[in-house]
Amino acid sequence: MLNDILPENLYNLIKKYVNIVKLFEIRLRLNKPIILNVANTIYGINEEGLCQHNKGIKASKQIIDKIVSLASENSVYAVDNELRCGYVTAKDGLRIGVAGEFVDNKGLINSVKNIMSINIRIPHNVLGCSNVIMPYIIDDKTIFNTLILSPPGLGKTTLLRDIVINFSNLKGYLNCLVIDERYEIAGKAEINSTFDLGYNVDVLYGGNKSYSIICGIKSLAPNIIFTDEIGTEKDAQSIVYAKNCGVNVIATMHAKSLNEFCDKEELSLLFKKKVFDRFIILSNRKGIGTIEGVYDKNFKLLYGE
Repeated sequence: MLNDILPENLYNLIKKYVNIVKLFEIRLRLNKPIILNVANTIYGINEEGLCQHNKGIKASKQIIDKIVSLASENSVYAVDNELRCGYVTAKDGLRIGVAGEFVDNKGLINSVKNIMSINIRIPHNVLGCSNVIMPYIIDDKTIFNTLILSPPGLGKTTLLRDIVINFSNLKGYLNCLVIDERYEIAGKAEINSTFDLGYNVDVLYGGNKSYSIICGIKSLAPNIIFTDEIGTEKDAQSIVYAKNCGVNVIATMHAKSLNEFCDKEELSLLFKKKVFDRFIILSNRKGIGTIEGVYDKNFKLLYGE
């Protein structure tokens, strides 16, 4: 995974001193120390090992450009659609956020150039992490439309992925459809997915969420749809469409609380139509992925860690 996108010297240094299983994130900012998030603790790194976050080796323009080149398989122009959204997805599904200078063409963002910051978020499969909340999502044969909420980086996608796996392993057969706009849930299609989601799961990769939901319902006849990071009015409309078609939805959204969800005007349709039957709130109070609460559609607490 990391050896495909990091310069050899940097990869060897990280491999020597860091347990990759506990490595959550790598941040590189031009001419600033490289930052590693290891088990939710921030470090720098140098030839002697992990160190204070401001004492490590610095990210040069050469290192940053090399990572972008490797992640795009030496064809930055081929990933313009991703770059204009601020990220690149490597072939193994690793998403790399970028910051730099937007290329503006008559009011339309075409791409990003002069990349000066990179954020590499390393996905991890945590098998069984959703087991405790599955009885609140499916009860006998009733599937509850569910929304998972947390700020960025607190395990929403990891939890969602494990929920998909759990549904795929149910005794009763269900057609599961994953909408993987940024290749974070399943990985990239050309390597037969980074993550094995199960035998009865279809994946629509790389497309706009709202379009993919509607298209997937018409063409793949799913019983349940899984999607990550909803946030637009069109997302909300497509999820209401799914509900009206009798298709269940389990999704995630950036929000710290139920109040934040209720205050999002662009998603107000979901609140107005009472689309979701369950809400799961995550935090890092006891570590990333802490389940603060599972709530019903009336915001009554059903479970909390």
